[in-house]
Amino acid sequence: MVKILYSEKNITKTLIIENNKTILDLSRKENIAIEGSCNGSMACSTCHVIIHKDWISKLPKPCIDEKEMLLLLPNYTKNSRLGCQIVITDQLEGLQFSLPEDV
Repeated sequence: MVKILYSEKNITKTLIIENNKTILDLSRKENIAIEGSCNGSMACSTCHVIIHKDWISKLPKPCIDEKEMLLLLPNYTKNSRLGCQIVITDQLEGLQFSLPEDV
């Protein structure tokens, strides 16, 4: 089990998820408002999350398909990722993310 930090409105919650699940899986388990309408196939961007600046360089780089999907977003930032593509491992213990602000 891995601890992941979710920040919302100046409150940070510690959440627990098993290895090899994604942030999208975690959001469904914890009722976080991430849609994930394509169920992780990278055909949409409804699982857009913002990775905390201390963690973005510790994640594998996004593949070209993920990057292209992210670049279509009006609220894209350099810390934007698709939650369906962030696979939780022990190395990500303490990973912190939030949801993007609405545009």
